[in-house]
Amino acid sequence: MHKKLYFLLISLFSFTFQSFAQSSEGVKDQFAQVGDIKMHYKIYGKGDPIILLHGSLESMEDWDKQVPELSKKYKVITVDSRGHGQTTFTDRKMDYILLSEDISALMVELKIDSAFIVGFGDGGITGLYLSLNHPDKVRRLVAIGANYKVDTTAVYGQILDKVKAWDDDKMYQFIRNHFKGYQNYGQITQFTQRMKTMLLTEPNLTLDDLKKIGCPTLLIAGDHDIIKIDHTNAMFENIPNSYMCIVPGTKHYPQKESALLVNSIILDFINKKFTKLDRF
Repeated sequence: MHKKLYFLLISLFSFTFQSFAQSSEGVKDQFAQVGDIKMHYKIYGKGDPIILLHGSLESMEDWDKQVPELSKKYKVITVDSRGHGQTTFTDRKMDYILLSEDISALMVELKIDSAFIVGFGDGGITGLYLSLNHPDKVRRLVAIGANYKVDTTAVYGQILDKVKAWDDDKMYQFIRNHFKGYQNYGQITQFTQRMKTMLLTEPNLTLDDLKKIGCPTLLIAGDHDIIKIDHTNAMFENIPNSYMCIVPGTKHYPQKESALLVNSIILDFINKKFTKLDRF
């Protein structure tokens, strides 16, 4: 019985991976001039737009378990954020307002008035800022493993210590192994220092800021996440039109660790009419 189940799961994963590989064929790399950077993006499928925003030190390729399913019904836009993947990087200070303005400008370039925003980690935080500063552009927000402030009430201290330990050599090796077509090798020191500063000092939203987010919002986290569950719950309690999902048996990457479940939850949230629930 266990062997049959294992074989079924392996077959299902292989089918999903092959489907993604096939769907990627003919999907061209595209670039848009967005302010001071050249942003790399791809478009899959047709329908209402979903923009996928990856996490820190990731790229659009980290959504490989979401694109095949989401693009069956929606137009899915994947992007490499500033300094990541094949998107360029300049000497501007890195912060989440800037990252959110990059996405806003890309939407203008692509003539997208509003979209569903699905973000993980940094991408989820970027989605929070986009929802605050450009509420008309966000139909609904899905924020996975996101935090609204950065201290040990929000993130476990061991994670902050790891970020403090980043250096140019480690960053160079990581980027060489993970980013294809990287454009910014000459700026590794700038990129490392600015990413460290951003991750150790931002975001710095308040509960009052969260109360101003008007779009329907789904907060997803793993039950063993590096973002503390109490922190995710505080976001849930203060974003007026929000749902929360804690995915069992997952850490900081529930969209990878439990992709089939998380995909179905995202689609359910996007597809259905949003209903604000009363607790009592």
